Amino acid sequence: MNPVDLWRERFRNYWNEAIRYIRLMANSGLAVATLGILLIIGVYYQSFLDWLPADFPVLQVLTVVFAFLLTRSPTRTFVKEGDLVFLLPFEARLGPYMRRSLIYSWLMQGAVIFLLFFLLAPLYMDRLPGAETGLFVTIAVLVLAKLWNVVAEWVEIRQQFSVSHWRHRWLRFVVNLVFVFFLLQTAWVFTGITAAIMLAVLGTYYRQLYFNHFLKWETLLQQEHRRLNAFYRFANAFTDVRHIGQTVRKRSWLAERFERVSHRKANTYIYLYGKTFARSGNYFGLCLRLGLVGALLIYASPEAWAWMIIAIVGLFIYMTGAQMATIYFHHKVLLWPSIYPVPDSARRHAVKSLVRGVLLVQTLWFTLITALTPVPIVVAALAFVTGVAVSFYYTRFSLDKYFAAT
Repeated sequence: MNPVDLWRERFRNYWNEAIRYIRLMANSGLAVATLGILLIIGVYYQSFLDWLPADFPVLQVLTVVFAFLLTRSPTRTFVKEGDLVFLLPFEARLGPYMRRSLIYSWLMQGAVIFLLFFLLAPLYMDRLPGAETGLFVTIAVLVLAKLWNVVAEWVEIRQQFSVSHWRHRWLRFVVNLVFVFFLLQTAWVFTGITAAIMLAVLGTYYRQLYFNHFLKWETLLQQEHRRLNAFYRFANAFTDVRHIGQTVRKRSWLAERFERVSHRKANTYIYLYGKTFARSGNYFGLCLRLGLVGALLIYASPEAWAWMIIAIVGLFIYMTGAQMATIYFHHKVLLWPSIYPVPDSARRHAVKSLVRGVLLVQTLWFTLITALTPVPIVVAALAFVTGVAVSFYYTRFSLDKYFAAT
């Protein structure tokens, strides 16, 4: 067995599957949502900087954010259930496999830090003195500090008890707080001293800890499952994912609304999908979160940019529709709906009716929030018209294309 070939094979298999889901997400509204969010950020960023109070603790907030990101450094190992049996005897020969996992984890998490710092760079340069001269150096040092944390985390998970792991993680968070605090102020002397101490601890204490403990394969497997499920849950917001179990919640206050549907043959799928929306752990929660995020953006919109509210309403109504469309496949793996004596056209009609109803309710919600802002009432009226128009357009045309493509 060649550890390098094994890692490459698992890496390739994972990304082949991930790219397939990314393409499905892009076709289901992710591209539109990402573009819309970037446009909103670009328009509102300068207004946000002007609105932010002068005494806002930018340094402290950025310190906590990046210290948290540095401390949280899980390792992607691509391990599987069978490895606890078949790879355990070869643990001493898996050095090249694990080193590639560490490098991969560092590069991926370092890219996240780089992108976040890039987004926060205008705030960083606007509020922190001397930040312009040390911008690129700060980013590079943060990425290198992430490597230190990835290695430290890899050693810590070898401990027998999770309490010890958490204790080390909290101590590492405190060290990262001090390090980032000096780094963001471009206090290079203190930053260098802190970095030297971190390297010394890694070369002495963590080195001894590494050689005194073996790998905890169960912990690695649990971490791998958590990372995979996090990706699948995100993908499931845009497309149908079979790798995750569906969470069912009671929600009697909402589910009982669909009990009032008359028990006729034509309403079979209306009742089924209505109950699915009310009790599933995916669709209702997604609509709720999108409604709250959209409402916050609308409420925080500057009065001078009132026209952007209309764009926000249209974008979030479309995003909600794109995510609700996947309910069409929710019961695809079950036998019973396929043998209902009801034509498939009734099923599509039920999905359209449910999605249209959800979008119209969200339109009313956005209109109410718009009316509570200081913008002219005509903007609220235009937001309502936009939401209704997007709702009917999506259910009339986009859903038909979605059904035809599947």
